[in-house]
Amino acid sequence: MLRKTKIGLGALIGYGLAAVSSFFVPDFVTWAIPALATMVGALIPSRPHEPVVKTLDSNRYPEPSALNSASSEQGTVDRSANQRIHPTTGQVEMTSASEDSSKHKQTDMDPVFGPVIEYLEVLEDMVISEGQKNELDNEIVEKSLALFARLQRVIPALKELNNGDINHTMRRLILKDLNGFINPFLRLSGEAKRNNRRMLLNGLKDVDSKVSEIVSTIEHKDLMELQNKAELIHQRYSSSEL
Repeated sequence: MLRKTKIGLGALIGYGLAAVSSFFVPDFVTWAIPALATMVGALIPSRPHEPVVKTLDSNRYPEPSALNSASSEQGTVDRSANQRIHPTTGQVEMTSASEDSSKHKQTDMDPVFGPVIEYLEVLEDMVISEGQKNELDNEIVEKSLALFARLQRVIPALKELNNGDINHTMRRLILKDLNGFINPFLRLSGEAKRNNRRMLLNGLKDVDSKVSEIVSTIEHKDLMELQNKAELIHQRYSSSEL
């Protein structure tokens, strides 16, 4: 359509020039002017405007499928981050259930010291809670937690030793003796706790001394076992040399 328009426009211009120049030039030149103008209009190239517009539009406005894909990917990332920051109720329940089941498995596998370890954890929580409420002073809290931590370190060694008498002594020391003066002290009022705090500290010191005796017994048994093994190895290699 654009090319036909240019040809028609060239013809009109040619006829106009022919009419004006008919008074100055011969007739054959006047009739040749419209033909030449028509040929010039046909030879003028046309510019492809439409593809340029389409290209610009395609670059400026992305396709709907690309927008949908980007928005879905962003939504997936947002949901994943939200789940990590704010876990759902089911995830929290599964985590707590797995922790509880692991604790129950440890207790079931160790009927001797399983209840002892659980009771030490209960005492630790009680002492920390009372300390946060300013019902216990810092010295009592620190020495109590230090004793609980030491007991939890000694118990695995008792499992390996597997001595019935020592195991019975340790269980009685924690479940009876330690429980016998910590729980009554925690039930006292604030004034009574301040007046009898030295009694609690002395009790913690006595239990710690008994734990030291048990540790010495374990070390003595380990030393005796080491000496027996060393003598056995010495006799074995000495006889082989002979």
